[in-house]
Amino acid sequence: MPAQLTARDLLQVPGRKVPVMTLAALPALVVGMSATETAPQIGGSIALLWLILVPCSLFQAWAAIALPVVAGGFLVFTMLALPFNSAPFVVDFWTSVLLLGLGLPRPQRSS
Repeated sequence: MPAQLTARDLLQVPGRKVPVMTLAALPALVVGMSATETAPQIGGSIALLWLILVPCSLFQAWAAIALPVVAGGFLVFTMLALPFNSAPFVVDFWTSVLLLGLGLPRPQRSS
């Protein structure tokens, strides 16, 4: 019989993953803050939202659920709004792929 998930099961576990999740958003944030065009600035704002959500996901289940949603939205935004093969596109694309991989929940181990 499968166990029921509680809100505590959805929280991020403190450890090495949290600083990596935080540092992974910095390249997109730097590119967004130094850009003069609107699209990279929006990408920087999404990276800033990620930086806000990571510490919140340690204590709030809704923030832990929002992490992959924000990363997926960042990836879609990058693919649609930024010119292909430009410097902001490359930085935002690889950052959003990394954030999506880090933000996905770990599989539950059955015991």
